[in-house]
Amino acid sequence: MKNKLVFSIFFLLGAFHLSAQEMPKNGAAAEMTTKFKVYGNCGMCEKRIEKAAKLDGVRIADWSEETKMLTVTFDAQKVKPGQIHKAVAAVGHDTEKVKAPDEVYAELHGCCQYERKQ
Repeated sequence: MKNKLVFSIFFLLGAFHLSAQEMPKNGAAAEMTTKFKVYGNCGMCEKRIEKAAKLDGVRIADWSEETKMLTVTFDAQKVKPGQIHKAVAAVGHDTEKVKAPDEVYAELHGCCQYERKQ
């Protein structure tokens, strides 16, 4: 009887330990990474795009001048990719899903005005 009790205790502790390992540590976020095209030309564009993309919940925003791709790592419980697209477009840069307002695009520095798709 004593052996069954000891076995049961070890079994329950082991099961609890395994389930605790699967849970995020310290309330960790549901982190995701996404990439999408953002139009721009230069280093000034890069700074503007990355700053706009850094919404609450975004940990990393990195835009490549060469590929025109923005890589964003974010907490999916705090921010959605559509919000990031809108934030970047709001500062004058078209994304693959959201077009920047014409009046905001027109205010960009001359070297930042990329060729827009119609």
